[in-house]
Amino acid sequence: MPIGNLHVPVIGKNVVIASLVQTHILFATFIIGAVLIAATSEYLGLVTKQPRYERFARNLARFVVLVFASGAALAITFVLALVTLFPIFFSYLQNTFFWVFLVEAFMFLGQIIIVYAWYNVWDKLAYRKTLHVVFGFVSGFFGLMAMTMIDAVASYMLTPAEAPVTDVARTFLNPTNIPLNMHRFVGNFSYVGFLVAGWGAWRFLHSTSEEDREYYDWMGHWGLIWGFGFMLAQPVIGYGYLKSIREASPQAFNTIMLGKQAWHFNLLVVLIAILSIASTVYFVHKLRFAVKPMEGTRKLVVGCLGFTALFSFLNVIPFTGNIVPQLGLVFGNGQLPLGAMYPWKYIGLIGISIIGFVVIGLYLKASATGFHWGRASRWSQILLMVCAVTVVLTMIDMGSTRESARRLNNNPGYLINGCITLQQKYTPSTCPAGNSMQKGVHTGGASSSSH
Repeated sequence: MPIGNLHVPVIGKNVVIASLVQTHILFATFIIGAVLIAATSEYLGLVTKQPRYERFARNLARFVVLVFASGAALAITFVLALVTLFPIFFSYLQNTFFWVFLVEAFMFLGQIIIVYAWYNVWDKLAYRKTLHVVFGFVSGFFGLMAMTMIDAVASYMLTPAEAPVTDVARTFLNPTNIPLNMHRFVGNFSYVGFLVAGWGAWRFLHSTSEEDREYYDWMGHWGLIWGFGFMLAQPVIGYGYLKSIREASPQAFNTIMLGKQAWHFNLLVVLIAILSIASTVYFVHKLRFAVKPMEGTRKLVVGCLGFTALFSFLNVIPFTGNIVPQLGLVFGNGQLPLGAMYPWKYIGLIGISIIGFVVIGLYLKASATGFHWGRASRWSQILLMVCAVTVVLTMIDMGSTRESARRLNNNPGYLINGCITLQQKYTPSTCPAGNSMQKGVHTGGASSSSH
């Protein structure tokens, strides 16, 4: 059998790789964000002397330890599947990013050692809390560095640098590397924050003791501050990321914004609208239980809720009636009113960010005086669980959007944009790196055989 022609029955090898990668990212992103949020919470417990921060940090660290093995197993399975199903493509990738993969491996090893040490010495360093907090942040740092290495590969696959593959710096700092890293860095905190809020809501609804109800009510509030607060930076960072894609690869930009894959972006703004509105409604509800009555602040947040709904509506209007042509969801012909990126989408994205900052600012001001914990309504907790489910769908959709951009509506589709097709054929005439990528593979193969 010729190398690279192995097929997976029924679902196909593309679905296998996509499923493994998406699942691994959900685990890996959670681990990175959770470690940093737990370390920050532990530090706040040290400073404020409030035991709920310590309880939260330790429980979250325990959960990270439990899921770490699953995330690592998925990563190994994904690499094995990639080597088996796309061997020619992987040979190009490993020769281009040998040093990046090497650094990533050591960062991953460092993260494993420190995160397990951090949790296991929790009691032993009870009287050296500052040192223990440092352990948590160091573990988070290793995780971020590992993520940075992988982002270099992912960004290069969409926007290869116009430089020989032997130019390590330019290959690493390709046109979308920094925007993607910023996007994922912020996303780590937002993703974990919403999940923490949803889990806190679930436990609140199933708790019977007053102490647990108070704790899990606070936990939902604490998670949503992280989730919603960091989400507000995503429209600005996302715009910068899209702008870098448009400048480096206009075809990829058109594919995800105007082509057959545009429904991914339409779904994304719908999911962001759900997160924004549900979070704001929760804040409105929570302000009723402020220790210091703040009816004026609550009315301001209600007004912000109206603007949030308005700006969300502007964002969800598609550019054309071709919403999901693959499923026959086509309405009318031509451009829809208010569907253009300029000025309506800009107004919607900027507006939802500004209003969001006002909302979170007012809410944090109220939280400074405290809330009466344990009195939350059932429907407010359901909102938090809706946010948790929605943020998972958002992560999946964002990953799918980025990967779909290289398909160029399958005319043709690429594994490395402009360089290697979905059929693992090298196309030097359209590759920004020119012939250097193929030469690198041949050189790497010759040097390996000589050893």
